[in-house]
Amino acid sequence: MIALCGLHHPKADAGASSKEQLQEFKRRVAERAEEVKGRFEWMRHSLLAVVGGDFYYETPVVFQFRGEPSVWFNRDANGYLLLNVRMLSISRELRVVIEDNFWLKRGNPSELISPPHGRLLQVTYPNGDMLKTEFFELESVAAANERYPEPTLENWDVPCPITVVEIHKKVGGTKLEFGPRETTLPGYNVIRNSFMARCSVGIALE
Repeated sequence: MIALCGLHHPKADAGASSKEQLQEFKRRVAERAEEVKGRFEWMRHSLLAVVGGDFYYETPVVFQFRGEPSVWFNRDANGYLLLNVRMLSISRELRVVIEDNFWLKRGNPSELISPPHGRLLQVTYPNGDMLKTEFFELESVAAANERYPEPTLENWDVPCPITVVEIHKKVGGTKLEFGPRETTLPGYNVIRNSFMARCSVGIALE
């Protein structure tokens, strides 16, 4: 049996679709039903990106790998910044993507957390690949210093209040990790509490 809605049922009865077409239609609907997706509604003209414990302001490409952006921002027609993230992996399986604030589950994560408030996405895969993205407001310099006690945000040319997008990433099976407090690059190079402003690219790794 192929169940159809009230719109498509009369058309099928009238012979508009073959049995094979109806089966294909059912298959596509089932595939779409399994998709898990969402959107970050945080639309801002200015953002402070905190990626791997380092700070990026007015830097459109935060991280670039082998000439391709991995964490970057586009602007829409109204000038709002839109987040994009491409997960890196040594696995050939698909990974979640974020494209202009829309995210789509891909592959088979062992854990996916996306609360109804729409400001957090956390995805973990069995091989150790991980992505955590969270939006929130920093209302003042004091609030910024409380959350990030080591850097001296008051010395940076960043207005408060400001919206922050915090991103943690890990490539399973490698040393490449953007953790909560530091960035670890291959070769055990560690970057911590750095501030980059008005750069075209923050970190480029070949």
